[in-house]
Amino acid sequence: MNVYVVVENGDPYGVAYTTYDAAVAAVKLKHKEAIEEELRWIEENNHPGCNEVDVPESATGLSRLYIEKGIHIEIHRLPVW
Repeated sequence: MNVYVVVENGDPYGVAYTTYDAAVAAVKLKHKEAIEEELRWIEENNHPGCNEVDVPESATGLSRLYIEKGIHIEIHRLPVW
């Protein structure tokens, strides 16, 4: 069994998640406004955008997401013993 820990700019979120999808959902909820703002900008400017939150889970156990400049997010998959 694994748990997923979200670390944002070096600080972990206060809970662990049972699935990768739940961890990503927590990031999306926390940064909902910034993500929606970029989606509007993408639509208005016909641009591919630069946030990366819908990334597949990395096989290495360390997945990196990107919201905007200055927000660095890692999701760590950790085993439970």
